[in-house]
Amino acid sequence: LIATAAAKNGIDTIKSLLLVVVAVYIACILQILLVHTPLVALVARKNPLKFFKDISEAQVVAFTSQSSYGTLPVTIKTLVENAKVSGNVASFVAPLGSTMGMNACGGLYPAIVAIFVANVFKVDLTMYHYILIVVTTIISSIGIAGVPGAATMSTTVVLSTAGLPIEGMAMVMAVDAIIDMMRTLTNVTGTAVTAVVVDETEKRKKEKNM
Repeated sequence: LIATAAAKNGIDTIKSLLLVVVAVYIACILQILLVHTPLVALVARKNPLKFFKDISEAQVVAFTSQSSYGTLPVTIKTLVENAKVSGNVASFVAPLGSTMGMNACGGLYPAIVAIFVANVFKVDLTMYHYILIVVTTIISSIGIAGVPGAATMSTTVVLSTAGLPIEGMAMVMAVDAIIDMMRTLTNVTGTAVTAVVVDETEKRKKEKNM
C-alpha cells in the first residue's frame, strides 16, 4: 500500500503521511496524559503509574492486534487480577467500551485525516467546517466496531459530512495499519480507565451507605 501510494502520488505524499502518523501518535499520547491520567488520579484516586503498569498487558495486546474485541479477554483479566476492579464492573464496562467511546478511532483520527485531506486538496476549512468535524467525530465515536479498519468507515462519514473528497482516504490507507496500533491502544486504555472510575465510585457509594 505504501509503495502504491508513493508510485501514484510521489514521495512528497509519503512525507505528508509520515506527518499524519506522528500527529495521530502525539494526539493519542496527549489523550492518555491529559484525559485518562487525571481521571485515574483525581476521580478514581489511584496512582496512574501503577494503574498503567497493571493494564500494560492489555495495552501491548491492543497495540499488536489492532482489535479492541480481540483484546477484550486480556482487558477484563488485567482489570480484575491486576487493577482489582470488580468482576461485574469489568465484564460490563469492558465489552461496552469496545464499541462505545472510541476516543482515537472515532474522535482523534477522523479529525486529523480531515485536516490532512483538506490540505492535500487545497480546501480552506472555515470555523463551520471545524465545528462540523468535531460534532461528527463525537457522534461517530459511539458505535464503531472494535476490529481493525473500522475507523476508515467513520472517517469517510466525517469527510463526506464536511464536504471533503473521500478519495483522500485512499492515501491514508497506506499507513493505516501503523496508525491503527496506537489508536487501539488508546481505545483500550480509555476502556480500562472508565472501568476503574466506575468501580471506585461504586465502592465509595457502598461505603457511604454502610
